Amino acid sequence: MSRPQFEEEEFTTQFNGRTIWRILKQTAPHWPWLVGFLLAIAGVSVLDSYFTYLGKRIVDEGIVARDVNALTRIAVLYAGLIVAQAAGVFTFIYLTGILGERIKYDLRKQMFEHLQELSFSYFDRTPVGWIISRVTSDSNRMADLVTWGLLDVVWGFMNITTAIYFMLLINWRLAVIVFAIVPVLLVVAAQFRKRIILQYRRVRKLNSRITGAYNENIQGVRVVKALCREEENLREFGELTGEMYRASYRAAWFSALFLPTVQLISALALGSIVWYGGLQAQMGSLTVGGIQAFVGYVTFILWPVQDLARVYAELQHTIASAERVFSLVDAEPEVKDRPGAFDPGTVRGEIEFDHVDFWYDEANPVLRDFSLRVRPGETIALVGPTGGGKTTIVNLVCRFYEPKRGVIRIGGRDYTELSLHAIQSRLGVVLQSPHLFSGT
Repeated sequence: MSRPQFEEEEFTTQFNGRTIWRILKQTAPHWPWLVGFLLAIAGVSVLDSYFTYLGKRIVDEGIVARDVNALTRIAVLYAGLIVAQAAGVFTFIYLTGILGERIKYDLRKQMFEHLQELSFSYFDRTPVGWIISRVTSDSNRMADLVTWGLLDVVWGFMNITTAIYFMLLINWRLAVIVFAIVPVLLVVAAQFRKRIILQYRRVRKLNSRITGAYNENIQGVRVVKALCREEENLREFGELTGEMYRASYRAAWFSALFLPTVQLISALALGSIVWYGGLQAQMGSLTVGGIQAFVGYVTFILWPVQDLARVYAELQHTIASAERVFSLVDAEPEVKDRPGAFDPGTVRGEIEFDHVDFWYDEANPVLRDFSLRVRPGETIALVGPTGGGKTTIVNLVCRFYEPKRGVIRIGGRDYTELSLHAIQSRLGVVLQSPHLFSGT
């Protein structure tokens, strides 16, 4: 009985908001935690920007003006805001941790419940390692994006927005120079986008294959040793890990190049600010505190931009993980209740195979024009070579699979008219390879 070799789906979806939106929808059941988290991080970001503005006031109103009272008032205000910011930091870190664990729980529960509904055919063609990788590492990566990644994004955008406001308040001409670097950074991000996401998709695919190889070799260790396949398996595994290394190297290279490029552009912008700000100060259009604040705000903007660049690079990896998680969640069971299926309460009568065809791989049919009638109380034995279809017949009776052609009847009724629960809860099966669950 041959089975088709597993080929993982190639994910070529272009980067767009649909995948991101579906990831973010995981937060919907936990919106109170999300709102609290967003408000806390927004408050902390506003205070971050205001501290730089307070620094300007300290220089201009306190130090340059030699006003001790003003200096004292600003220092007291500064200390009070530091305490408020500390409370905000505690709040958003706590809420982020709670939100992340809840999302991980939801994802794993959703995948596990869906796996219970999928047909045998799904598990026939899908390696266990692939499934485990989806439920563990990929779900973790998605949860991290929705929490810590979202935190970085909100913090970054709030910092940039508030910094722009205060820069316009101090000197709008100087602020325009800062605004000019934004389109340049967007172009750089667009150039890196496609390369990074393609490499990370390949990394995730290879990771699944490696996990599957681990699982297969551990489960089949007796066969490996009996056939002396250690060297052959090691060679195959080495090829897989080598491919993984090369793909990870390319992904890391593009990601690493992204940040220095952003930093170089940022350094040029900072140099322009210092030069033009000095000219403005000489003409009396800008105070010493204003120059200091502007340099601080430029740096203040550049760090969030670099952080957003890092999150953007990680986002590509997360999209690759999310595509695989959603491919599992979206998988449709091949055997499911038909419209109008019902449970008659009892299942009695003869079992009849009426000209049944079945295959796992269409090129290699297992049953062809097979007919069989088993009357109530009758005992029969199915005898045949390995791969002849004996187990397949039992699986078809239990409706773990359905015929490709022909009909199976129970009690004279096409068994697809009955619900899966009606059939499977009333048939007893002794499996060839019993499995003991923990705690039983």
